[in-house]
Amino acid sequence: MINALVILAIIILFICYDFLLSVSRALWPSRSFEFGEKYSEMAIRRIFSLLGGYRCVKLEFEKPSGLELPDRFLLVANHQSLMDIPVCMALFPGRKLRFVAKRELGDGIPLVSLILRSQGHALVKRRGDATQAMHSILRFARRCEREGTCPVIFPEGTRSRDGRVGTFHTAGARKILDETPLPLVIAVLEGGWRIATIKDLVRNLRGARFQVRVLSVTPTISAKKDVLSALARAHDEITAALVEMRSLG
Repeated sequence: MINALVILAIIILFICYDFLLSVSRALWPSRSFEFGEKYSEMAIRRIFSLLGGYRCVKLEFEKPSGLELPDRFLLVANHQSLMDIPVCMALFPGRKLRFVAKRELGDGIPLVSLILRSQGHALVKRRGDATQAMHSILRFARRCEREGTCPVIFPEGTRSRDGRVGTFHTAGARKILDETPLPLVIAVLEGGWRIATIKDLVRNLRGARFQVRVLSVTPTISAKKDVLSALARAHDEITAALVEMRSLG
């Protein structure tokens, strides 16, 4: 029951911030980017404060000692749940992350849809016109370069329902790096698959644990063979890291 009430409170919070952002953009259109950043950061901070305070939800971030993240990079990670996006935004402070997400998320979700549409995230169809998808990702890469933001891609292309890492599709990452060569930050996400559906969320929210572990940083690359090699290595690194993390509990 408490889980359901907390989820309801979060939905109401989303609706309130969606209204504030819509009004702000209408009144001050030249400051749309600024307001989008402000309200998304405020909403994420309050959501995880609420989840931590009432449901003991934990966010954990790790990276190798001494490893410094570049100012801009392409973040490559596995994909487990819709929570992956706000978790990454919360755990990479100081970096403006932009995601490649499915087009369906661009409508009907308070605040989330408006932010995805207005902040320059790439919204692509999971199935259908590959040419349209590549054009969207090309525009996305150019906007990230222009605005100094960090693109994020989940190469599986869809969420894992059981936590296992699926096949990595390389076309999106290759298109981004072909347009704007960047270092690759490889990270593993763990915990989201246990609350991948609304039913799971209601049942398993209390004590949920979201982990993000940076595994490696690859120097700036753009050549096709280098990208393919880096993504194959990323798949292996993420798979091995998940085995280790689960063995530790």
